Amino acid sequence: MPTKTRSSKPSVGLATALTDKYRENPFFRSTVNVIALQTALVVLTITVFAFAIVYQQRETVHALRMHIQEVVTGMTPSSDTLAQSFQTIQYQTLGTVFGVLFILTVFFGFLATRYALLPTRDSLEYQKRFIGNIAHELRTPLAIMRTNTEVALMDSALSDYSRNTFSTTIEELDRISETINNLLSFDRLLQPGRIKTESVKLLEVLGSVILRHKELADTRGIELTAEVPETLTVTGNSVALGQVFTNLVKNALNYTPQHDSRSVTVRAMETEDRVSISVIDTGIGIAQKDLYHVFEPFFRGDTSRTRGIGSGTSGLGLAIVNDIVRAHSGTIIIRSALNRGTTIEISFPKPEITESTEEILLSEDDGELHEVSVVKS
Repeated sequence: MPTKTRSSKPSVGLATALTDKYRENPFFRSTVNVIALQTALVVLTITVFAFAIVYQQRETVHALRMHIQEVVTGMTPSSDTLAQSFQTIQYQTLGTVFGVLFILTVFFGFLATRYALLPTRDSLEYQKRFIGNIAHELRTPLAIMRTNTEVALMDSALSDYSRNTFSTTIEELDRISETINNLLSFDRLLQPGRIKTESVKLLEVLGSVILRHKELADTRGIELTAEVPETLTVTGNSVALGQVFTNLVKNALNYTPQHDSRSVTVRAMETEDRVSISVIDTGIGIAQKDLYHVFEPFFRGDTSRTRGIGSGTSGLGLAIVNDIVRAHSGTIIIRSALNRGTTIEISFPKPEITESTEEILLSEDDGELHEVSVVKS
C-alpha cells in the first residue's frame, strides 16, 4: 500500500494562489507594492539609525582619544572643549540622519505614486477604454434596431398594441443611445490635451440648444425661453459647452411636470470678471439630502423616482456637466426648493482671469435654506 508523503503542497498552493492573484488583481498588486515599499523604507530607516549610532560612537571615541593624548603630552585641555566636541558630533549626526530620512521619504513617496499605484491606474485606464470600445460597438446595432422599428411603424395594418410596443421600443433605444453618447463624452471631451479652446459666442451655442429642445418643450407644454446678449463670449470648447447646456436644458425639461403652466428659462449675463449662464426651471426641485449627490454618475433623487419624473434620463448629465465645467475653470451654483424649481448657474472667468473651481450647492427644504460649498482643485 503506497504511503502518502507529507510535502509542502499546501504552502506551494498558497504561493501559487497569491502569485496568480498578484498577476490578475491590480488592486492586490498595488497593495503588495505599497507594503513592499513601506517595508523597504523601514529597513533603510533602521539602517540609517544604526550607521548614525556607529558614527557617533566612533567620533566620540576619537574625541576622547584626542583628549587623553593631549593630557598625556602635558597639555591641559579644558572640559568645555571636550563638551563642545561631543555637542558638535551630536549635531552632525542628527543633521545627517534627518537629511537622509527626508530624502528617503521623498524618494519612496515618488516610488509609491509612480510604481506602487501603477497597476491601479492601468486598470482604471483599461476599464475606461473597455467602456469606450463597448459603447462604440453598440452604436451600430442600436441604430439598425431603431431604423427597423421605425420602418415597422410605417405599416398601416399594425394593431394599436403593436404600435404602442414599437413606440416604447424606440423611446428605450433613444435612452440607451443617450447613455452611450454620454459615456463617450467622458472619453472624447475630457482627456488631457483633447479640449481645444477658442472664443465662443454664447448666443450661437445657447441658441442651437434652445432650437433643438423647442419641440420637446412644446410636447410637454413647457415654455422654453432664452435671454442671451449678443456680445457675450467665453473662452472654451464649443462642443463641450454645447454638451453642458444640452444636459442642463434637457434635465430641466425632464424634471418639470408637463402641461402645468411651467417654464424653463436660460439667462446669460456678465459681471466685472465673470460670465454666468443660468438655467431656471419651475420643476419638482431637489431635496437637501439629494443635493450632495447630484454630480454622481447615474444618481437620481428619491423625489424624481417617486413621481416618475425624469425616467428618460441616463443619470450621467450632471456628472458630465461637472467635469466639463471644471475643465473650463468654471463654477457651478445650484439653488433648489422642493415643488418650486431649480436654478443651476454656471459661470466662467473672462479670458484674462483663471480661478479655481468652486461648487456652491443651495437647497431649500421645507422652507429652510441649505448651503454647501465645495472647492475643487
